[in-house]
Amino acid sequence: MIAQIPINLLRFVLLLAAQVLVFSNINFSTFVNPYIFPLFVLLLPFEMPRLLLMIVGMLAGLSLDLFLGSTGMHAAAGLALGYFRPFFINIITPKGTEFEISPNVYAQGLTWFVIYCGVATFLYLLCYFIVEEVLFRNFFIVILKVLFSTIVSVLFMILFVYLFSNRKKKRFA
Repeated sequence: MIAQIPINLLRFVLLLAAQVLVFSNINFSTFVNPYIFPLFVLLLPFEMPRLLLMIVGMLAGLSLDLFLGSTGMHAAAGLALGYFRPFFINIITPKGTEFEISPNVYAQGLTWFVIYCGVATFLYLLCYFIVEEVLFRNFFIVILKVLFSTIVSVLFMILFVYLFSNRKKKRFA
């Protein structure tokens, strides 16, 4: 896991820069806001303890909040994502499946990776938009924002993963 630190730091910087400089300035409509930054927490090693995932998710969210001025909304969503990530992995992964060190679209397959990113991003954005909305007057608008933003975010995440991941171990099943 220590050998993964430089790769994850580089990934953190790239995703933070991409989110702050590009994706936060893209606004397709009031219902679609792409967020690729949760991919940082999603690509952390499988054996990382839940407490460490929660701390890293919160600190990563705080750094994004610092640049975007969003007063802790990404920190709360990152904390929730760090807490629930092991549950998502256990639920969507067939029993007896061999894993690499961290999630990889080539090793786990595209279907697994899309489901994993989709469920986790949905939770991240649900937490984010609920904290942003504060009041539940516009519950259905929040759900629409979460759904549409999740779809667009996952598409960008898959594109990012294919562009910047190691292609050495492809899955042929």
